[in-house]
Amino acid sequence: MNRYHLTTPAAHGVILMVATRNLERANLERAGMMTAGEAAEQLGVKLGTLYAYVSRGWLKSYRRKVGRQALYRRADIEALRGVVSNERGRRGRSLPAASTWVTVAQPKSIDDGAPGVIVAESAVSSINEGKLAYRGYPIEEIVAHASFEEVCLLLWSGERPVAEEIAALRAEIHGAQMPTSVADALAAVGDDAPPLLRLEAVMPSLAAWDRRQPPRTRIDRAKLIISQLPLALAQPPAPGAPGGPGMAGRLLGWVPGSTAAEWEVEALDRVLIACAEHELNASTFAARVIASTGADLFASVLSALCSLSGPIHGGACDRIEAMFAELENGARVDQCLAAFTREHRLPPGFGHAIYPDGDPRAALLRQVAQTIAKHRGRRLFETAFKVEGSVSKRDRLRPNLDFYLTVCVRMLGFPRSMPAAIFAIGRASGWIAHALEQYADNRLIRPRMRYRGAALRHWE
Repeated sequence: MNRYHLTTPAAHGVILMVATRNLERANLERAGMMTAGEAAEQLGVKLGTLYAYVSRGWLKSYRRKVGRQALYRRADIEALRGVVSNERGRRGRSLPAASTWVTVAQPKSIDDGAPGVIVAESAVSSINEGKLAYRGYPIEEIVAHASFEEVCLLLWSGERPVAEEIAALRAEIHGAQMPTSVADALAAVGDDAPPLLRLEAVMPSLAAWDRRQPPRTRIDRAKLIISQLPLALAQPPAPGAPGGPGMAGRLLGWVPGSTAAEWEVEALDRVLIACAEHELNASTFAARVIASTGADLFASVLSALCSLSGPIHGGACDRIEAMFAELENGARVDQCLAAFTREHRLPPGFGHAIYPDGDPRAALLRQVAQTIAKHRGRRLFETAFKVEGSVSKRDRLRPNLDFYLTVCVRMLGFPRSMPAAIFAIGRASGWIAHALEQYADNRLIRPRMRYRGAALRHWE
């Protein structure tokens, strides 16, 4: 009886539909793609969990040219399966679902021109449509109205601090004294060591000293680190030397001829705030990775400082200073820029993948530089403005934070090599904030890599 039913038109329709589906599945397989149902089955999860992976940026979905069904790359599913699937038929008793303790690095939206991957969720800062915010507050408002100490406490706790907390941190920074053992370790590094290297050297010795002290909370350790960093830059100023309350006043105590006037303190405060935080850059990621292992704040900050020793993430300020030195020695702007073009290099301090329409921090620090110029002369500011105009015309690039950070710090009278150190001290507040956030809900950060080496082979 069934044989005769197969010859009916309805049966032919069923056969055609099955054949079509098989052909479609074969085409998807050849293209290295799979449907949501197949992907969920491969991962051993429900569809809702699969969609959650997509929403969190752990997995990328693709749309058909025709129809609305989402598709997934087989290679991505296989990579993710190695992270979220059961191990030896059961999960380790001490581990929750792997997706909650291992960072899965996945590409951002293919329509997003910025490089990088999504590897974590954070409430410390955000960059959306070219706009930067600290804990939800626009950077423009923070720079205009907050102090650096207020920003530190905001980043660390998530909420605006009360006046008493701000005053206490400012007083701790102003009155900080370097422990003798830390000073001895720093002396071994030498006064002629680059400022960034001196900042790095302080962390291990400070950690060793702290272990011999009464236990501190993590917030108290954060305050200790922030208050000690400026002391690493040079020998402490003589008693009675100019200085002021808080971080900006303390740093200005080392500027020859500075009186730590109100306008100087305010200008440097603005610079420190603009440097304080910028989502998950290389140094911040280093800090979070180390924090995720359970290491202390000293180790976390040290790892971030060490990442700045590389020229790609931390060397821009030095290259900008070298460019200005050439201009001060008589080189023309067009000559300098032509040299970068011949060497296939971008002008230092220009361009930012996350800000194709311009870095908002650079715009804010340009205003700060203009204010400093009213007190310290306009020569360097006008040179910087001329460089900015020429680069915009030649390369259609806009300045980033490093460019006007360097201009501001040099205009304030700091010696060469100090812009990078000022950046590090300002950014330390953000590194600490990310480490504290990591501790609060810690999951070991253990990204996966996609293997592209030789196929499996045997030694014998």
